[in-house]
Amino acid sequence: MMLKKKLRRYFFAGLIVLLPVFLTINILFLTIRFFDNLFGKFINTWLRETFGISFFGIGLLAIIGLIFLAGMLTTNVLLNRIVPVVERFFIRVPLVSQIYPSLKQLVRFLFSEEKIAFKQVVIFEYPRAGVFTMGFITNEFPLTAPDGNSETAVSVYISSAPNPVTGFFVIVPKRSVTLLEMSIEEAFKIIISGGVLIRSGIKRGNSLNEREEKGAK
Repeated sequence: MMLKKKLRRYFFAGLIVLLPVFLTINILFLTIRFFDNLFGKFINTWLRETFGISFFGIGLLAIIGLIFLAGMLTTNVLLNRIVPVVERFFIRVPLVSQIYPSLKQLVRFLFSEEKIAFKQVVIFEYPRAGVFTMGFITNEFPLTAPDGNSETAVSVYISSAPNPVTGFFVIVPKRSVTLLEMSIEEAFKIIISGGVLIRSGIKRGNSLNEREEKGAK
């Protein structure tokens, strides 16, 4: 029985170490082969007929070159006018109109240099007491009541899982928001994984009001 438990432990320990490595290599291999089948077969056919050689991965190099070329063309003022025309065409095509906008938003979110101004990762009770939601502070402003009294509120962006591009924002009293001791990147990993990547728990810090009061002392 002890031997069985040890073998089981060794097997799963090895699986945890090796499986991500094998999957990563396999995904890279499939990506390279995909671009080779998409572009590389034409380039390799020409290379074989002209020079008698071919290269594995030439399709990936071709798509990288195409990306740089597209980037240079879209930064040109005159050629940049073509992009909206192409996008309007995609939006009008059935099925494509359901796929293209979401993919564009996701790609822009991941690779654009103009990042959304997320300031801090916070947690607060929403949509009811006893249920906690994680979000990102995007702004802070006074919230004035009809009687003239005001308090500080924050706008919080709540990202959806597993697609962090989609979501919504809520306005919350600043006193109700608590900071989380994690980076923006860590929070997004948790959201994209649907909470799977919460390994050692979530550590709550001080509320925003308490943090500012301590900083003022």
